[in-house]
Order: sequence, then C-alpha cells, then structure tokens
Amino acid sequence: MNYAPFDEIRPELEKQYENAVFSSEDCWDEAQLREAWEKHKRENPEEERILSRAFLIALILEHAPVAVEKFNAFPGKFRHFDLLKEDLDAGYQLARKKIPGVVTDGKDLQLGIGWMVDRSHTAPDWKNLMRLGLPGLIERAEKGDSPFHKAVVTVYKALAAFCRRVARINGNFVYAEIAEHAPQSLHEAFALAYVLHDAIEFSGEEVRTMGRFDEIYIDFYRNDLKAGRLTRESAKELIKYFWIAFYARYQGKRFGKNFCFGPDFNELSYLGMEVYYELNTVDPKLSVLVRTDMPQDFAELYAKCIRDGRTAIVSLNYDVVVAGLIRHGRTPEDAAQFVPIGCYEPAVAGKEISCSGSTHFYLPVMVLSVLESGREFDSFEDFKEAYFDRIRKVTGIMREGQVLCDLAWKYVNPVPLLSGTFDSCVEKGRDISDAGAVYNTTGCVASYLADAVDSLEAVRYLVYEKKLCTLARLRQILKDNWQGEEKLRAEVLRHAAKWGNNDPRTDDLAVEIAAFVSKLLFNTPNGRGGFFFPSLYGQMVVENGRRIGALPSGRLAGEPMSKNMDARIGMDRNGITGLMDSVLKVDMRQFPCGTCLDIMLHPTSVRGEEGIKILVSLIRSFIAHGGSGIQFNIFDAKVLRDAQAHPEKYANLQVRVCGWNVRFTDLAPEAQETFIRQAESIA
Repeated sequence: MNYAPFDEIRPELEKQYENAVFSSEDCWDEAQLREAWEKHKRENPEEERILSRAFLIALILEHAPVAVEKFNAFPGKFRHFDLLKEDLDAGYQLARKKIPGVVTDGKDLQLGIGWMVDRSHTAPDWKNLMRLGLPGLIERAEKGDSPFHKAVVTVYKALAAFCRRVARINGNFVYAEIAEHAPQSLHEAFALAYVLHDAIEFSGEEVRTMGRFDEIYIDFYRNDLKAGRLTRESAKELIKYFWIAFYARYQGKRFGKNFCFGPDFNELSYLGMEVYYELNTVDPKLSVLVRTDMPQDFAELYAKCIRDGRTAIVSLNYDVVVAGLIRHGRTPEDAAQFVPIGCYEPAVAGKEISCSGSTHFYLPVMVLSVLESGREFDSFEDFKEAYFDRIRKVTGIMREGQVLCDLAWKYVNPVPLLSGTFDSCVEKGRDISDAGAVYNTTGCVASYLADAVDSLEAVRYLVYEKKLCTLARLRQILKDNWQGEEKLRAEVLRHAAKWGNNDPRTDDLAVEIAAFVSKLLFNTPNGRGGFFFPSLYGQMVVENGRRIGALPSGRLAGEPMSKNMDARIGMDRNGITGLMDSVLKVDMRQFPCGTCLDIMLHPTSVRGEEGIKILVSLIRSFIAHGGSGIQFNIFDAKVLRDAQAHPEKYANLQVRVCGWNVRFTDLAPEAQETFIRQAESIA
C-alpha cells in the first residue's frame, strides 16, 4: 500500500470530510446540475418515482464535483448541493398525496407511541456486492425490463462512472479496477464497500451495518498475504484507513457504524480487534456474535478493549438471536445469517429489511394513562388489567399510523443502489421500499421496562398493600410532581420493590408485561406484507425523559428514563448478580428484534489480567443463561467529574450511550450527569 503511515496523517484523515477540497476537473457546477435536473423533470412529468430518483442519483454520481484526496487510500467524496435532500423532501410531499392521512414521522408521548418511515436501519447484501461487483450487478439487472431493473442499471452504471472519475482525479488505480470487475484484493473490496455505502447514504438511506467483517473479507486477506500484496502489518494499516473514514463522517456524533465479528472467528477477527484497540475511536462500533465455543483468547482480546475504555462493543448471544428469528418466521438457514442492523437489532443479511426503528412503544406512559383516566379499581389486578387494555388500544393506533408509513416509503425514497444487491428484489422487480425483500418486517421498540415495572409495583404498594394513598390522591401527587409529598416519595423509593434486584414481586411483573407485549406484536401484520418485529430496550433516555411526567415509582417529571434492560439508576441494590438475575428471567426470544443489558463497573473491579478474565466470565455467564445482548461502561465517578471540569484533558474518554459510543465531553451536561450518578451508585 503506497500511502503514508496511518499515524503520520491520522489528523488529516479524521477531518477528511469537513476539510474536503473538490476538483473542477471532469465535473459540473451547481447551476449545470440544477438545470439538467429541472429539464428532466419538465420532460418527464409522469415518470415513476424510482426512475426519477435514479436519474438524479446518476446525475450526481456522473457529474458532481469529486474531492481531491490523493493522500487517502479511500477517496470518493462528492458534492450534491442538497439536490438529493431537496428531492427527498419532494418525496415526502408525494407520499402525502398518494397515501391520504399518512403522518410520516409521528410521535405522541401522551399516548406513549411513535411511528415513522424508517430510513435509518438498512444494509445492502455485502456478500453479493463482493461476489458480483458493479459489472455483475449491472449485468443481472439488465435481464429485467421493469422500472426497478432500469433504475438499478442506471445507478450502478453511474456508480462505476463515478469510480472512474475518482480514479482519474486521485490517481487511485483501485477505483478504476472496481469499476470494471468484482474486487480481487482487500483494498478493492474495502473501496467498493466504502463507495457504495456513501452513495446509499447520500441517496437518503442510512446504512447501519457493514456486515460480518471477518467473514466477508477473510478470503481477500488470505489471498493478499499469499500473493505478497499485503503483510499482516500493512493489512492493519489498510483497515485503519478504511475504518477511520466512518469515524470522520460524523466525528462520533451519530449512531455509529456497525462491523460484526463472529460467530466463527478467524485470523482477521483477531487482526481487526487489534486495530480497534489501536484506533481507540468512538466509531466504528463492533458487534461480537457469541456462542459457547468462542475461543478464550479472542474473548480476552475484546474484553481487554472494553476494560481499557474501547467500549463501543456489544456481545450478542448468537443462539438466542437465531432462535428468536426462527420463532418469528425465518427459516433456520436464513436466521443463521443475521447481522445487527442497528444497535443490537438483527436482520437476515441480504434477505431482510427490518426497519427496526419504525415504531416505539413507551411502557410507563400507559401506567400514567390508566391513572389519568380517573377510574377507580377495586384491586391491583384490576388496575393491571386496565394497563394491558390500554396497551392493546394504543397498539392499534400505532399500527394504523405505521401501516400508512410502510405504504408511503416507496414514494418517499426508493433506493435502487441498495435494492439492486438483493436477489429477491431483482427476481421480483421491486425495490426494498416496495416490499422487495424476502422478509419485510417493521420493528417495534418497547421501551423503559424498569420505569413501567417500578411504577406498577409502586401503585400496588402505595394504594393496595400499604394503603398510604388512594388512586385519586396519587393522581394529584403526580400532577404536582411529588411537591409537598417528599415523605411519601421517600417511602416508595426506599421500600417499594424495584426491578433489577432478583425480587419476585417486580420480576414477575416484568415477565408478565414482556410476554403480553410480545404476544400482542409478534404476528401483527404491517403494510409491506410482513409483520411487526418486537424489541425490548430503551434509548434516548434523556431526550424522551424531558417530555414524560412524574411516575408512581418516585421518578420526577423530566428526569431521564431507564436505559435498555437496566434498572433505574441507583435502584439495583443487589449488584450485578441481582440485576442479571432479574433480566435473565425474561425470555429474550420473545423479542427477536433485540434486547440489551448495560453494565457499569468500577475500574478497580476489572484491574489487571484477572480483571479481563472477570469480564469474559460475566459475558459468558450472561450468554450461557439465555441473555441476548450485553455491553459495558467502566468508570470512576471522580474521573467523570474531572472530565466535566477539564474537558481538554479527556478528549478520548468514551461512553456507551444505549447502542453507540460518544465522547463524554460531547454530551450535554444533563446526559453527563446520568453517567456520573450511575458511576457514583457503584463506587
């Protein structure tokens, strides 16, 4: 690889997007691009949406200015002057005309639900891309004559032309090669993945996984070593050039780019994990698919990453995820080929678009809805049944909104760059947005389990067991945000049972709620010929917490919600064992779209070589007992406080925020406080 040593130009590579300089060679300016686009629209007023979108994508790829970055092993940036975004806005307008009543991004925190056209949880068929290359994808699409096939040919021919322009402007022969044939080397394979990734994202879809890294690229790596094109060390350099591009795009301020490892580990698994340790960036993030046969030395290698602050890693139980997917309708063969399509949500690689962030379901809000109804209930069982009735009702409302969004997607943003890699789309002549995948599922995230469980248990404790207040009084207390009721709030915080302590009172409630929600959603049809796909985790805990009122659990209005499968901060009083015991009582296969437990440890608990083994033991124990996903933060609260006061000293301090990592110093003070409070609770 004839590029400068990575460490010498790392600062330049980290700023490659924001400091890009664009060539005037072989390109059009903004006025020329806009004129060509407006002319095309005037001459083709009735053109199908997928064809007009393909024309615009091709116009940009063939003629937009290309960045000059001869220092970079992976060039390929281009300017689109917001034409693609403007046309995406036009797509939303078209969808509203075609689908009367559609709300393409709806959230109602009074009802506790949300729905949208989810363009942020997609991925191409990476294996097909590597096997066929751009010429092969073009050749097979040319055999069809539908608008979809024509759109695929248009965009892939344009992408090949773009690669040739990148090659000419940057003197990069690798890009010239991938325009003409399927990748032959690791450098070519990475270049093709990178250029398609960016083209898809600029055309309006977010690629959330780069697939199983060690499986996709192992043959390229082995062949390069055999042919003398790479050494182990030069391969590490190449991976660093490749991965830093994903960090550079968002500077760690997005949701992270997922690279998956396992479940069958090879020499590239080890090499990649070494690179990840040496890079020490918040992005990309890694998913490790864990089985009981995971090699101990690999487990210790990635546990060392976690222990030393490289925490953008989630461990996923391969067998549990596969079992959940089979239960939800995938064949065993397809389920075995899943990849995480978001933070922890799985989808069958090359056969499924799960839209895993489409709908949201905020479990504690329904507790408030029952209270605010003004009804009285003779027993806690009656109150709980009213809670389940409320869930049924709002699920129906949510489904109605989401089905319209499912139908609207093909008008909003057909994406032939993505869909052309899918065998089923080519066979059907239908885009991913038009139910072209084999499995067309719609994710539903059931969130904030701990808040719901603790609130229900508080109602039972306060109203029905201890009779410390009536429902009417509790209703007023929550309306007043517990003001003037500090003694009663202290009582519920200290003495009512809390989720995360291996307490059967709350754990039984959690199991019951989870089973009910899963059964309700599991076979509910969506608008794309598939079904809703339930997950159980809580994210955006600060952002949504600001808009959710006081809860019976003692939580004040506006406070952060509980994260993922965790207990509320400070409420898991029986340590990690108690928390894990509670979580493991829930059958994770009921939520095949993903669950995850966050664990925070003090650095002293995992110190030295023995500490790495402790981490591995925790992961293996959780997986062996049926856990689905587990991830870690390892903090000293004093360090976090110092980072607040002196951010310049902690530029590389990472935190795991739900399903992605950010720099601690980039967090808002309110979000920083949630981590500090949790760290203080384990000190």
